[in-house]
Parts: sequence; structure tokens; C-alpha cells
Amino acid sequence: MFLQGQKVGKYEILRSLGSGGFGSVYLAKDTWLDIKVAIKVPHKQSQELFKLLKEPRLQAALNHPNIVRVLAAEKEKSVFFMVMEYVRGKSLEKIIGKEKILDSDRAIDIIKQISYGVDHAHKNKIIHRDLRPSNILVSEEGTVKITDFGTSAWLNSSQYASTRIGSPPYMAPEQFLGKASYSSDVYSIGCIFYEMIIGRPPIFDPDPFKILEKAQQGKITPPRIKNQKIPKEVDALIMKCLASRIEERVQSASEIIRELSRIKGREEKTTELEDIFARIKAREQRKSDLCWNCRRPLPYKARTCPYCGENV
Repeated sequence: MFLQGQKVGKYEILRSLGSGGFGSVYLAKDTWLDIKVAIKVPHKQSQELFKLLKEPRLQAALNHPNIVRVLAAEKEKSVFFMVMEYVRGKSLEKIIGKEKILDSDRAIDIIKQISYGVDHAHKNKIIHRDLRPSNILVSEEGTVKITDFGTSAWLNSSQYASTRIGSPPYMAPEQFLGKASYSSDVYSIGCIFYEMIIGRPPIFDPDPFKILEKAQQGKITPPRIKNQKIPKEVDALIMKCLASRIEERVQSASEIIRELSRIKGREEKTTELEDIFARIKAREQRKSDLCWNCRRPLPYKARTCPYCGENV
């Protein structure tokens, strides 16, 4: 749609950042403010303006450090585009593609930040409906930001969004049936968590109907069976996020945050206790040291054997 070096209003196109099912994204320079921005151009330019404005209006309604900010929506020479903050970093998809498996601590940190952003969206009655690694950006400083609200929906009076839309490997069973709710985003978070520590989504099949069938039947192998390094509590949380029945699932993104904080807090306390026990054990071992000469037990911190007088 745009070319490198092209001027679009006050924006200078620097390079392409990628293209997806709903639009192309470019890195650009705001020549007035002298800052870099990301410009998203929807593929369907023939739509009425109010339809094109749906995504930027949804995203602009959210103001949170874990959600990409929308700066403006503009139209130049019949081309509609969104102007968003530019996040210098990589998508979670690229990180997983390069590293294959992330350690539990890093995965917990990323999921916690995603959950903060999702919780903010849900409190504003917005469901994302397409949470997946390619729509999660991780800045060079480690800040996680959710992007691409093209499939999002407002749940003002209804309990769920009726359109069947999303990415099958990350969709909850009810989402396949056109009944996406806040709980559907929780399921997607569980899928992302699973993929980070295993290297692939919990259910992976080229046939969406087979994914739906397995999801409905709860045919998901617990991640700890595949990776014994995963803490039991993390395994239990992921499986609860992936419950096929909504009533058995983790009920909110804020619940994920509380549980991860509890797990992390327990790990830190365990580490502290282990350090104390290690010191006690070291003292006990020192007390049982024997004199090199007479082989009698030495008192704690003794420098001279009280039995034979030899230096130890």
C-alpha cells in the first residue's frame, strides 16, 4: 500500500513492519513531532468510514501500559490508516520461534503483563478475541503490549459476541460456536502460556474442526507431562485456564494475576527458607568436623584442637 520514503500527510514511511489478515503495518516518522510511529493500513479500504473507525475507537478507549496506544486515525488521498505508538522490540511469536521454550519465570512475567492488559480491556467491556503470540509485542525493556484489536468487540448489553472469528489454535470452544466472552480471552491466555513453556499451542491441527472437537472434549496434555521443570502450580493454573467448560475455567484475567503473584511469592519464600536451611546445615557440618591429628570432634569455629593442641 505504501512505499519506503513515501510521504503520507505529515508521516514519512520508513519501512514495512509486516502484513496480516486485516492490514499492513509500517514504521513511519511523524515529521512534525519528530517521533517514530507505527501506521496500520486496513486491507478493506472500501468499507464505510464508521466500520473502518471501529478498531481505532476500541483501542483508543483503552489507556494501559500493556496495550499499544492509538494516537490518531486519518485519511489521506482516500487511504484510511491508524497511527499507533511504535514499540521497539519483537513479537512474542518471533521470540518463541527463536528460543523455542521460555523458562517459567519469564513466561510468568509475560503472562502477568498480558493479563493486566486484558483485565483493563475487560473492565472497559471490551474482549479481544484474537490473543495470540503474533499480537503480543515485547519491547527491548521487557514491557509487554497487546496489539491488533481488529477482531475485538464491545460487550455492553450482551453476554457474548456472536461473530465466529479468531485464530483456531487459541480459540475457546464457545468461540468456535459464535459465543465469545471474557472467559474466551482467558482461554487464549492459557494457550499462550502453554506455548511459551512447551513450544507449541495445547491443540495444534490444520483442521479447525478437529481443534474444536479436542477442545470440547478437554483432550489437552498437561504441560508438566511434557516438561518436568514446570512447577506444579503453574501446570494447574494453565489447565484451569484451558478448561472446556466456562464454569470450570479461571473466571477472570485478574484471577490469573492473583494466582501468579501467589505462586511467585511462594517461590521467593521457599528460596529464602532454603538459604536459611543451607546455612544451618553448613554450621552443623562444621560442628562435626574432626581434628586432622587426633580425629576427635572439634567445637564450632575452633582454631585449635582442645585435645591435642594442633592448629586446625
